[in-house]
Amino acid sequence: MRHLLILFLFVSNCLLAQTKISGTYDTKTKKFTPEDNTYYIQYFFKGYASVSKDKASGIIDSTGTIVVPLIYDSTVASFTENRALVKKENLYGFANKSGKEIIPCMYDEAKGFSEGYAWVKKGEKWGRIDPSGKENIPFIYQMAGFTSEGMTRVQKDGKFGAINQKGQEVVPCIYDEIGFFKDGLAVATKEQKRGYIDKTGKTIVPFIYELADDFKGGVAIVRNNNKCGLVDKTGKVIAPLIYDGMGSFDNDQSGLARIHIGKKWGFINKKGKEIVPCIYIKANFFSDGLALLVTEEGEAGYVDATGKLIIPFTKYTRAENFRNGKAEVRKGNDVFFINKQGQPVN
Repeated sequence: MRHLLILFLFVSNCLLAQTKISGTYDTKTKKFTPEDNTYYIQYFFKGYASVSKDKASGIIDSTGTIVVPLIYDSTVASFTENRALVKKENLYGFANKSGKEIIPCMYDEAKGFSEGYAWVKKGEKWGRIDPSGKENIPFIYQMAGFTSEGMTRVQKDGKFGAINQKGQEVVPCIYDEIGFFKDGLAVATKEQKRGYIDKTGKTIVPFIYELADDFKGGVAIVRNNNKCGLVDKTGKVIAPLIYDGMGSFDNDQSGLARIHIGKKWGFINKKGKEIVPCIYIKANFFSDGLALLVTEEGEAGYVDATGKLIIPFTKYTRAENFRNGKAEVRKGNDVFFINKQGQPVN
């Protein structure tokens, strides 16, 4: 019996020992080329990659050192809070960078650790565990694990709600759908209408919209009857629902978003004010501080983020966005560059 115990310990230590795979790591492409081509090595993520051989999977670092032994069906080479997801015999668990399986492979599904916890599934229900594997939230949810701003969306009895990081169900599971929390609010759906709730479950914007986007920078795009407008975080409509389309305020540094009514384009700010009216057949994104506008007569001009016309409208055959202080334009067969004063330059 003693000899068997010694053999078992020897084999265990061999499995956990950090041996190396001979090969070369390319720092530019982040690829490791093994000398033994029977190893298959996936792309590296933050210095680690999954490696497999003969249907057995483990994890290596960029030096080729095996940090998680090749004893698993599959591995996810993303260590979050020193824990990587591993799978053995169709069950999931977690291993650390020393190769130790610190949480046994006993779950039907699992998500990576985040902010000290991981969501895991037993049978048809999800619960949450702490880094030691201790159950922190019971297995009562049909769906869980999508976290934003400290709030995790969950589903119970077919309805959605949200819990905080303490595991408290602060937003009850009464909604048909809930989105991610952004700027402290989340889009929620009730009886096919959308509104916004805060992190206590309080309705901030009433459920009166057919479609609603996430809040960004204190405003959100809402839609009814194929028309869109803007609401603020109090639910006040700051831009009427008269637009056929509205772009994102994040596309450039102008603080503006493109809007259009029919085939006419302009720009709006986050206060709901039309900085550039919807009278142009073309309005490009801001680039280098200016945006190209094209009139119905085919004339091109450039405005700044205040809506001021910086370069007067000119009958160009073609005009492009500004880059590095210059924009390429064409008049007839002549192609040249102009500066931000509208003057030709080399």
